[in-house]
Amino acid sequence: MRQQNDDEAFRHLVELGYVDPQDVAARDAAVRSQLESELHEATKLHERGRIDEAVALLESLVIDDPEWIRPHQLLVEIHYRAGRLAEAQTHLDWLTHHGVEHPRLSLIAGGIALARRELCTALDALEYACHVEPDLPNAHMLLGTVLLRLGQFERAERALQQALQKNPADARALDGLAAIGLQRGDYEDAADLALDAIEHDIQLFRAHYHLGVALAHLGRPKEAVAALETAARIAPVSAAPFYWLARIAEKHLGDPSRSAEYRQRVREIIRHRRSRK
Repeated sequence: MRQQNDDEAFRHLVELGYVDPQDVAARDAAVRSQLESELHEATKLHERGRIDEAVALLESLVIDDPEWIRPHQLLVEIHYRAGRLAEAQTHLDWLTHHGVEHPRLSLIAGGIALARRELCTALDALEYACHVEPDLPNAHMLLGTVLLRLGQFERAERALQQALQKNPADARALDGLAAIGLQRGDYEDAADLALDAIEHDIQLFRAHYHLGVALAHLGRPKEAVAALETAARIAPVSAAPFYWLARIAEKHLGDPSRSAEYRQRVREIIRHRRSRK
């Protein structure tokens, strides 16, 4: 009789909406285990280069658990590395609104701001990243790049030198120092640094460009033309190499027709930019 009464009492509780806490805990644990498994799978997909699949799985996890931080962090990293800056910024904003701070996130925020030419925003983020985690890869290189664009050459040089202390093969840091050399009129040093940068990254447009400008100033026009034409092939939408090529052809090579061709290319690039706006 007592067992029957207990069973009836339990059925009554169930009818009122009672749920056994142990059952709830078991279900929650099973769901969490499944989500963690899917997060692990997304990480593996990313490591294998299957970016779109990783992103799709992570986006589904964001929906399944709207307050879970880790998928947003991975999405920031993946989108940033893939050059999808708007998507990376969306997840960065979410993390910021949820009070998540980390030097790596600050570095990415600074990198995005730099790409958008929001230099003051980039400076704040990168100074924070370098201060909190001085050994963070690329942090000092990006900070030096921002300072260089702001015209703060001494601070930029210090930051870029710090980047090279951590990674002597950092082509962008070497190229940044080459740009500083050009600003100071140290053309031999600028040429050497640009060549070092090219040795580590032959596709680095600005290194070829800076090499060409340095060689032009050193009175080596044929070598300058070779460097600048390489820069133009790497970045055909940039007008700067063609401007220098036109100048060298006219003033140093005595070839006005060739100079006119280069100037026409400059006009075409500028016209194309304006039409896109």
